[in-house]
Amino acid sequence: MLRIKGLNKSYGTNKVLNDIDFHIDKGEVVAVIGPSGSGKTTLLRCISFLEKADSGVLILDETGEEHDLHSATQAEIRDVRRHMGFVFQSFNLFKNMTALGNCMEGLVTARRVKKDVAEDKARAMLEKVGLADRMNHYPDELSGGQQQRVAIARALSLDPDIILLDEPTSALDPELTVEVLDTIRKLAGEGTTMIVVTHEMSFAREAASRVVFIEDGEIAEEGSAAEFFDHPKEERTREFLNRTRRQP
Repeated sequence: MLRIKGLNKSYGTNKVLNDIDFHIDKGEVVAVIGPSGSGKTTLLRCISFLEKADSGVLILDETGEEHDLHSATQAEIRDVRRHMGFVFQSFNLFKNMTALGNCMEGLVTARRVKKDVAEDKARAMLEKVGLADRMNHYPDELSGGQQQRVAIARALSLDPDIILLDEPTSALDPELTVEVLDTIRKLAGEGTTMIVVTHEMSFAREAASRVVFIEDGEIAEEGSAAEFFDHPKEERTREFLNRTRRQP
């Protein structure tokens, strides 16, 4: 589905990602976990060209074409992004648009889809995430969990091959976290391909096909969720899991 080779990213003298090789297959849910500041969000932002990597290539298996993560043209970036949906930590909804309008905007503006077709698609995706009764509400009329579900519906409306979710519950209290994670679990059960940066270990164990542990800008360990959590191979993985288990 998608492969990353030799991804490097620094901010000044701070090396954030160091020679990352990463892949995800169709239908997989890959949970990316690790300490704060380990490079998880930067990985997603480089994959989606929201950040320019220092080096590395991205390969979409569907086309087989290699795209330079440092010097891809705007046309290449647009082509790659057509395959992706992105869900941000802080929702990033347009405050002057309803839930329905937010989900239609990308289809109408970027994809040039007719408004009636875009509206049908947006309505279907909002229904999918359980917001059929909130379509005409503005973001400030919605809870944080509802706003994040609108953001998920917006990503789904574009029919992406893969959805990238960056800490989708980090801005939510525990009760609202549950409703968003339940939505993501449902999508995982339907075979939606997703990369999820998360600090929710129970979610990673239950919903992920594979877990990737990043520390100090490197992939320290990866494996199936069961292998990773029950039989971690690396000492630093065990230390990280022990720390998360001790947290209240």
